[in-house]
Amino acid sequence: MDLAFCVDNIRSVDVCKGQLIKRLLVLRGVRGKAVSPIFNKIKSRSFVFFLLFCISSGLYAQFDPMFSQNMFNPLNSNPGYAGNSGKMNVVLMNRNQWTGLEGAPVTTVAGADAALNIFGKKAGVGLEVMNDDIGLFNNLMIRLSLARRYLLGEGELGVGISAGILSQSFDGTGTFIPESDYHQANDPFVPTEKVSGFAPDFGLGAFYQGVEWYAGVGLQHLFSPEPNFQDEFYVYVHRSLFLTGGYLINLEERNFDLEPSFFFRQGGGSWQADLNLNIHFRNKYWAGLTYRVQDAIVLLAGINLNNGIRAGYSYDITTSKLSSAGSKGSHEIMLGYSFDLNINKKQKRYKSVRFL
Repeated sequence: MDLAFCVDNIRSVDVCKGQLIKRLLVLRGVRGKAVSPIFNKIKSRSFVFFLLFCISSGLYAQFDPMFSQNMFNPLNSNPGYAGNSGKMNVVLMNRNQWTGLEGAPVTTVAGADAALNIFGKKAGVGLEVMNDDIGLFNNLMIRLSLARRYLLGEGELGVGISAGILSQSFDGTGTFIPESDYHQANDPFVPTEKVSGFAPDFGLGAFYQGVEWYAGVGLQHLFSPEPNFQDEFYVYVHRSLFLTGGYLINLEERNFDLEPSFFFRQGGGSWQADLNLNIHFRNKYWAGLTYRVQDAIVLLAGINLNNGIRAGYSYDITTSKLSSAGSKGSHEIMLGYSFDLNINKKQKRYKSVRFL
């Protein structure tokens, strides 16, 4: 019996034929002719975490993890951002998603970008390393970004490309396949050891920074990389489109600024939209609220120190059906450091709305 899966948001699917299981939580969107649920650990009154592993026609993946503090790390989704602030920026983020669920995603990303001149032309360069653990899967990405920067109007436009390596592995030693009419416990196509594969990965992006507003568009996994584990498995990562924008409402007489922003991404048959409002107090503290459509309400807070160090924290309150499945929300920590590489550099023509 064939099953078809319809992705309705970033990490959930509905069974469209047979209605065998009405709701499965998955690590990525999966499509295939024969699908075996893989159980990690089953406890009384605990959530059963399914990993759907495609056997005959391949694994169809929504690769990119979500971040609630995406406005503080635009380089993650847009190589055109590299060098935007005119400073050297270092960012470290760690996200524990859906705490309380077996095999829930844990993602760590470390990145840096800086402005520089290449043959007398304004440019920017960035480097990112991201590790994403979800159940029995591990995704590792190393990406280098390069952007050409142009003065445009009262702001600056960055147009960039990224190139890197994407590695994906599956730990088959942790699989258990129950015997039933739909799958075999000794299925020869399901790995019983750790398997991995890698592929080159590329992206494009453009990011404009004005005096009081910014906007960007990025396209990641440009050629749908295929980090196939072995000959029996066809695995590929779908292209992802990212759109972002924000506006700074300056209220200096009241010692705080308002910054509404949005973040949208689409890929792998699913989409995510974040609507955010941050309040910046005296350029030092910030607090915010985000609504992630049909998924979560996010609380954010942070501090910007005079020595260039900044720290932020966000907590996602799950509003989807995952809340009744045992999810205790998601926690995310952000640390950053910014400094000027050239003390003689002329002042830029615009203000960065994210204090980078």
